[in-house]
Amino acid sequence: MPNYEPEQNASDEIDLKELFLALWAYKFLIAALSIFVSIAAGIYALRAEKVYTASTIFALSESTSSSGILGGELGGLAALAGVKAGSGSEKALVERVSSRDFILEVAADLNLKDDELFNSYNPNSQAPKWKASLKAVLGLQSASQDPVNMQIWSIVSSYEDLVSIDVTDSGSIKISVKHTAPERAAQIANFLASKIILVLGQEDEESVDKKLEYLSRTLADALQDLEKAQSALKQYSLENSTQAFESFAVGSVMLDEMRDQRETSAEDLAAIEALKQFLAADKTTLADYQELRQSFPEIDQSGFRRIMGLSEVTTAWTWPSIATVLQVEASVRERLASLDREILKLSDDALRYASSAEELAQLTRNLKIAEAAYTVLIEQVKTQSLVAGFQPDSSKIIALADVPISPSEPKKFLIIALGLVLGLFGSAALALILNLRRGVYFSLSNLLGAVGADSAHSLGKLKHLKEKDIISVQKELAKLPINWARQTVLELEVQEGAKPVFLCDLSLNNRGGVLGRIIAATAGALGRNAALIDLSRSAIKSDQLRGLESENELVRVGEGEGCSEYAYVCQGRNLDMLYSKKFKTIVAGLFEKHDIVIFSVNDDDMETVQASSGVGELNVIASVKPGKTKHTSLQNLLKRSKVGVVLYG
Repeated sequence: MPNYEPEQNASDEIDLKELFLALWAYKFLIAALSIFVSIAAGIYALRAEKVYTASTIFALSESTSSSGILGGELGGLAALAGVKAGSGSEKALVERVSSRDFILEVAADLNLKDDELFNSYNPNSQAPKWKASLKAVLGLQSASQDPVNMQIWSIVSSYEDLVSIDVTDSGSIKISVKHTAPERAAQIANFLASKIILVLGQEDEESVDKKLEYLSRTLADALQDLEKAQSALKQYSLENSTQAFESFAVGSVMLDEMRDQRETSAEDLAAIEALKQFLAADKTTLADYQELRQSFPEIDQSGFRRIMGLSEVTTAWTWPSIATVLQVEASVRERLASLDREILKLSDDALRYASSAEELAQLTRNLKIAEAAYTVLIEQVKTQSLVAGFQPDSSKIIALADVPISPSEPKKFLIIALGLVLGLFGSAALALILNLRRGVYFSLSNLLGAVGADSAHSLGKLKHLKEKDIISVQKELAKLPINWARQTVLELEVQEGAKPVFLCDLSLNNRGGVLGRIIAATAGALGRNAALIDLSRSAIKSDQLRGLESENELVRVGEGEGCSEYAYVCQGRNLDMLYSKKFKTIVAGLFEKHDIVIFSVNDDDMETVQASSGVGELNVIASVKPGKTKHTSLQNLLKRSKVGVVLYG
């Protein structure tokens, strides 16, 4: 068989395989526990109290279901937008029906207080004696409880568990009630549906009445505002002239004209004052005229020359006398004063006319607003009154709750299936715990990888050789040789310095002795001279030594062709030889006669072998078996030596 390479086994797949094999090793335990839990679940399902479920389906009226945020006048817009108008109100309905107030109201109507399924509180119940005794020992006292509050709490909590309200895909409301009595379940479901329809219908009527009342009050207020606006406009018409707008327009035009005249007169006055200064300074040359003309172009205007008494031809200029200038100046100043007075009077009239016109416009605007508001409200009142006078109640029960024939709980097949799953997982967990306690390898590849030997061989079946001595084993091997034994012998080297081979059985099957005999017998058949001492066997008693050859505290108990088996002369076991002062002498004597010296030892004696001061580093052949070899045994062995050959079965 080719050499084993442990590096090939360090992967996640090996771990999964190890897990599977660990569970497979406990397959009978897993199967037994799974069947037991499934049977227990089936018994529970058969003996559990039967619960019946009754369901009622009903639809709310269009006015009721559309009374939410998207209801009323916005319902049509919501429908056009693809939004379901009643979805929000139906969810709100579910929350309301599950509220504490509604539950208590229904509990009074259905007398849930006397229903033991809904009211499980018993004020006369007493705690078990052991519980009372324990509280007395610990010095604990139960707080006093109000029976009424406890009953309410019991009814509300049971209602939440036994009654469910859902919205179907079509927008209908489905009420499901669980009860141990099928008739009672149907009764409660039908009553809840009727109760909800009745309550919502009453609330819808109250809502319409409140809306009509509000519209009526608002309409009365609008009518009063309209009458006030009409009265105010009428009173204004009696007290004021309707010519205010015309007078305001005419006065505004005259005011603009006078302001233009005053501006012109002011410019003429400035030119006259400048002309007066030039004449006073005796500046009457043509250059002085050009200077005056550049600063005051008004002197060349025909109107200015006309009031000054000069020629209107712009090319002809004559300087007027100072007296003329003073006379014209006084006239212009008087005209400016007269214009200022007229402008002030027209400004006052314009302000008065503007105020009167603004008041008239405000009164007219108020009247139009009051008329529009009154018109809209009167139409709303007419529409709502018509709708309120014709309100078909489209709320209806689609499917009444029938008395259920078969129970809805317990679900037998589901409970059995859950029991089976629970049993599988529980037993698998228990198997893994037991595996951790055993601490053995289940995967052969993991086991061989942990050993890390240079070569590995399969043992096959050895039952026909287990109880035979070395002579009988050699005779059997002459008929049918064992390949792994031949390969093991060929792989053993003659040790320099007389180093024996320790054949360690780590499978807890006490196979070390028979394996040692097979290897020793095979070595003799292959021309080697091998000696075997089974350290785990009891030593030869003194009364059995008669006729046996004894040398160096050893007795030959079996001898074949090229192979011999020895025993230690003592009253204990062959293992005691390791503590003998002559142990090294015994080993040296064995190597004088034999090429190979084999000490076989079982797993429970390995600790003694490793603790012996007479044994140095071990030359080991290990026999292992998946599901039997422990992690600790292999780790303790590998602390002292490296395994050269591993035999697995």
